[in-house]
This record gives sequence, structure tokens and C-alpha cells, in this order.
Amino acid sequence: MLARQRRAWSSEEDQQLIEAVKRDLKSHKPLNWCIISEHVPNRSNKDCRKRWMSTHSGAEVKITKGAWSEAEDDQLRAGVQTFGPRWCRVAQMVPGRNSDQCAKRWKDTLDPAIDRSKWTLEEDELLLKVVGEIGRKWARVVKQYFPGRTGLAAKNR
Repeated sequence: MLARQRRAWSSEEDQQLIEAVKRDLKSHKPLNWCIISEHVPNRSNKDCRKRWMSTHSGAEVKITKGAWSEAEDDQLRAGVQTFGPRWCRVAQMVPGRNSDQCAKRWKDTLDPAIDRSKWTLEEDELLLKVVGEIGRKWARVVKQYFPGRTGLAAKNR
């Protein structure tokens, strides 16, 4: 899979983003980046959110950083139950958290499909061998050799 080429934001795209955010703020909070991105051609919801947070201050949107509360975890579980892995939608059910935060929390911590069993000696040996061969590409390591484990678990191990 090829990485997507980065492309500088034009002043026209920035203006489209600002106008789309203003429109969206009138209808609801938190911002719905999926809807906003529909008004900025050739930019994804993630592109728009990251541009807004890094360049346009994002003062209207307070993003919580740091540890997750039990209430946030419950909201995240409810969001995944309702919408599945549609992270923009799920994030709307967890005030103060964005789609990236929700996806990461779910995939690394809350997903009931995560294999949390103790690592075996054989798994430890295989992990060392695989890292020696392909390096510290944790997502690839767990996908190919440790299904059910998370990249974070492999990295920490």
C-alpha cells in the first residue's frame, strides 16, 4: 500500500474549511468532521480535523487529552455498539474525544476481541525472530504472526 502524498492547503481550501466549521457549529457540538469534509473537496474528515486543530486553533472544540474516564469508556462502548467502527460517528457520542482517540482506545484497550492471555515462551521467541526480520512494524507483526494481540501489546512486550 502506498502512502498518500501530502498536499499543501490552499487559501481557498482553508476558507472552505472555516465556513464549513462555522455552519456545523450552528447545528451541533462536537463538530462532525465527516460532514465538514463534504464541503472541502478532495480532503478527508481526518485532513480537515487535523488542519483545524493545528492551524485554526480549534478553540470552539475542546479536545480532552490524557487518561480516559470510566464514563468515557462506557460512552465509547455504546458508540461502537451503535455505529460499529465508524469513528466519526462514535466520537460524537464521546464529548471531548476525537475519532482518532476513540479508534485507538478501542483497538488498543476496550475491544473484547483482544487476546489478553499471558505471552508464552514460544510467542516470545517468535516475536524476537519476527522483529529481527521485519523490524518494529507492530501492526504488521501482530497482523501476520499474533492475531488477536495488539500492536501496543507486542511493542510493550
